[in-house]
Amino acid sequence: MQTFTLTGFDLKPREVLRIVRENLKLEIDSTALQRAKKARQIVLKKAQGTEKIYGLNTGVGQNKDQLISIDAIEKFNRNLIYSHLVAIGAPVSEIQARATLLIKLNSFLRGNSGVSLEIILLMLEMLNRQITPVMKATSSIGESDLGTLAFLGLVLIGEGEVYYQGKIQATKQVFEQEKLIATVLGPKDGLSIVSSNAYSQALSIFVIDETERLLANMELIYSLTLEAIDGNVTPFLCYRKSAPENSGYLQVAEKILANLTGSYLIDNHYRKSMQDPLSFRNFPSVAASLYDALDYLSQIVSTHLTISDENPYVDLEREEILSTCYYDTTSSALALEMVNTSLSQLARMSVFRIIKLGDSNFTDLPRFLAANEQMLGFQTLQKTAARLEVQINDLTNTTANNFYPISSGIEDYATNLLLVLSKTSQILSYFNYILAIEGLSAAQAIDLRKVKPLGIGSQQLYSTLRKLVPFLDSDYNLSELVEKIASELIANSLGIAASFDAAQL
Repeated sequence: MQTFTLTGFDLKPREVLRIVRENLKLEIDSTALQRAKKARQIVLKKAQGTEKIYGLNTGVGQNKDQLISIDAIEKFNRNLIYSHLVAIGAPVSEIQARATLLIKLNSFLRGNSGVSLEIILLMLEMLNRQITPVMKATSSIGESDLGTLAFLGLVLIGEGEVYYQGKIQATKQVFEQEKLIATVLGPKDGLSIVSSNAYSQALSIFVIDETERLLANMELIYSLTLEAIDGNVTPFLCYRKSAPENSGYLQVAEKILANLTGSYLIDNHYRKSMQDPLSFRNFPSVAASLYDALDYLSQIVSTHLTISDENPYVDLEREEILSTCYYDTTSSALALEMVNTSLSQLARMSVFRIIKLGDSNFTDLPRFLAANEQMLGFQTLQKTAARLEVQINDLTNTTANNFYPISSGIEDYATNLLLVLSKTSQILSYFNYILAIEGLSAAQAIDLRKVKPLGIGSQQLYSTLRKLVPFLDSDYNLSELVEKIASELIANSLGIAASFDAAQL
C-alpha cells in the first residue's frame, strides 16, 4: 500500500480526497514531529508559570477571567470537551469525518497547537486503522467548528462512537479491540482539539470537487443542447482567439469546442439564426464566472491547509503563546457566496434553455418535443425545472453577514461558513436535476431534428443518455427518467470534458 507523509504544510485539497477515498497509509515527517514536540514543551513550561494564557490556565469565552489551577487541568480540559458537545442532527458522513480527522492531524504538525504527542499519535493510528469519529454538524457559526470537533475530543478520551468496519460502534469497544489507549487530556489539549475549522475545510474540499463535476457535465449538456437547436458556435471561436490565457473565458471555450469536435455545427455550417438567445450566446462568459469563483475559493482553501487556525497560537521562534484571529473564515464564506451566485445564474440559464427547447416557434420542432399529436410531451416538466431554480435562487440569499453577538457580547462576529456550505450542497443537488431535465430534453430534440454528426463529446453524452433513457414516442413517467439521469450526473462526469483543474489543487 502506498504511504503518504504528513508534514503539516504541503497537504493539498486533491491529496485530502485521494487519501480518504483510497485509505492511503499515513506517516508523520520526522521534522514535523520535532516541531510538535517543541510546541508541547513550550505549553508545559507555560503551564507551570504565572502568565495568564487563554484556555491553558484560564477559562474560555467570557470565563477567561477564571483561573485554572495546575491540579484541575485534566478535569478542566475534559469538561471543555463535554461542554462543547452541542452539535445536533444527523452524523457527519464517514468520509467527510475522515477528511476532518486528517486535516486536524495535519494542522497539529505545524507546531502551533502544543497538543500532546499522545493525541497526535492516536489520531495517526485512527486514520491508519480506519477508525473515524462519529460527529454531528449543526452548531458552528463559522468561527471554529467547536461543537463538531468536540465529538473528536470525546473519541480521543475513549468515549462516544466511531465508524469502524462498516458500522457505528462504541469507541471504548473498538479501542480495546485495536489495543489503543485513550488519551488523558493535559494543558491546552481540549481547546486545541475543538478550536479549528477542520470540518469546514473538509466540506469545502468536497464542495469544490462536486462543483467541478457539475461544471464538466453542464458544459457537455450545453454542447448537446447547442446542437439540438442548430446553435451558433462563434462566441466560442471568438474567445479562443481573444480571451486572456488561463482565463475562465478561454477554459470554457476550449471545453465546448472540444466537446463539439467533428460536429455538424463546425466548419462553415449554415444556420438560420445569427444571434441565439442570451441563455445560449452568453453561456461562455457566465460559465467563466464560475471558473473564476472556483479558482478563488480553491486558492483560499489551499492556503488554509498550510496555516494554523489555532487560538491561542504557539510561536515556536519566540516561545510564546499568542492570541490570534487565524480561525476567522470570512474569505472562505464570501468566496462560497460567489460560487453560489454563479451557480444560480447558470441554473437559471439552463431553465431558460429547457423552455426554449419546448418552444416550436424557436426550434421548428414539435411543440414541447412531442413525437406525435397524441403526446403532451415535456410541457409539464418545465414546472419542475422552474421550481428547482427558484429554490436555488432562494439559497443564494447572503448568509455570511447574518450573525448574533453571543457569549455576553465577546463573540460579536461570525460568518456562518458551515451554513453557507450546506446551501452550496443543496444548490448542487437541485442543479443536477435541472441539468438532467436539460439533457433529457436535448436528447429528445436531437432525435426529432435528426442531426448528424454530433461532436465527439456530445455524441458520447448522447449515447450515455440513450443507455439510460429511450427516445419517447409516447408519454411516460418523466420523473423516473430525470432521476436516472440525475443519479448518473452525481456519480460521474458523463463525457470527455475534463473537470476543472485549478493549479492550486
